[in-house]
Amino acid sequence: MIAEMGMGLVLAMPPKSKPTPPSACRDKAARMLWPAGFRGDKNAIAWAITWRESRHQNLVPGHPQYNGSDVGIWQTNRPAHGAASWWDESALRNPQRQSRIVYRVVSKRGTYWRPWGLTSDGQGMDTTHYSMWSSATQWAWIWQPYAYARSIYPKECAR
Repeated sequence: MIAEMGMGLVLAMPPKSKPTPPSACRDKAARMLWPAGFRGDKNAIAWAITWRESRHQNLVPGHPQYNGSDVGIWQTNRPAHGAASWWDESALRNPQRQSRIVYRVVSKRGTYWRPWGLTSDGQGMDTTHYSMWSSATQWAWIWQPYAYARSIYPKECAR
């Protein structure tokens, strides 16, 4: 786009288009995670974590499975993070807004999965935050459901 400004021409960049998931992707959760920043393998990791944590259900007050301390599809833990500057209860109750917060702050742009017991590449367990659990509990509550979720991730949503 070129605009004429007084004595000369000024080059202007076209407006950025909003990133969209692959057109073949029909999965609601995978599509919702895309604009938050979770793309490619990060989308698969985020999808598997949110499946493990909430089965992609928005667990907020009024939901029968809401436990009072873990919020939304990511199950962001109030006792662990409630005093953080980014904690915004109303934003965390909205899956899209919560996913943007998790992408930008908690997961450090999709490179830090330790709060969910995973390595930075999502290929193994990092139980730093779960050392009080037995290895059997870590395996049953962290790895097995995550690995299962990765196996059912809709592959057409990766790009």
